[in-house]
Amino acid sequence: MHVIIERTLKDASQYFQNFLIHEYSERTLLHEIDARVKLISTLIFILISISTFETQKIVFVIVSLLLIAKFSGLSLKRIFERVWLLSLFSLIVVSPFFLREPFYPVIFTLRTFSSLIALQLLIMSTEFPELISALRFFLVPKAFTSALWLTYRYAILMFQELLTLIMARESRRVKIGGHFEFLRKGGESLGLFFLRSLERAERIELAMKLRGGEILLPKGKIGAVDLLYLLISMFIFIWWVII
Repeated sequence: MHVIIERTLKDASQYFQNFLIHEYSERTLLHEIDARVKLISTLIFILISISTFETQKIVFVIVSLLLIAKFSGLSLKRIFERVWLLSLFSLIVVSPFFLREPFYPVIFTLRTFSSLIALQLLIMSTEFPELISALRFFLVPKAFTSALWLTYRYAILMFQELLTLIMARESRRVKIGGHFEFLRKGGESLGLFFLRSLERAERIELAMKLRGGEILLPKGKIGAVDLLYLLISMFIFIWWVII
């Protein structure tokens, strides 16, 4: 049983770490688009995903987002790897409605799936400092953006530390112990996890202070490619209204 718990924690840490991390392996066409434009487009995609229960409209949004990802150069496989677990979780949450409204859980899951794809298009193609700068450009309060910036860094840190501790424990283990041994070692690992997270968090905060800790506003101008992407987003919205 405890082996299943450890494996679940390890897989969950890897999943959520990958869900939040920006895709650095290669730059695509979507990477070149201004973060302000991508932020507006993402909000449009999420709003039209959650604003309807009509299956054809939700499927239209999903197909449109996948086409954008495909033609811009993002990996569809990596997108699915990032969104499948939360989509499955949403299906499990609403599964009791199968008995009363059989189609509602499916539609709800499709809405969640569409919103997560839109969010991943933004996360995978936009560095988080650029996203924070875009929020500041739209006059989002500094207190909120600073808290969001710290939360993002600490979340990545905690998942990395948890994954490191689990892998270190697996590498040192010679044989599978009993439940008491699992609880004792688990308590030690949990305490070490909090201590290491606190230490790393202090280092991150000091590093941010040394760099000035200021969130700079975007200085670049909106270009032709940015306008084209915004027009594509508006075109999808108009067709969503028509169908």
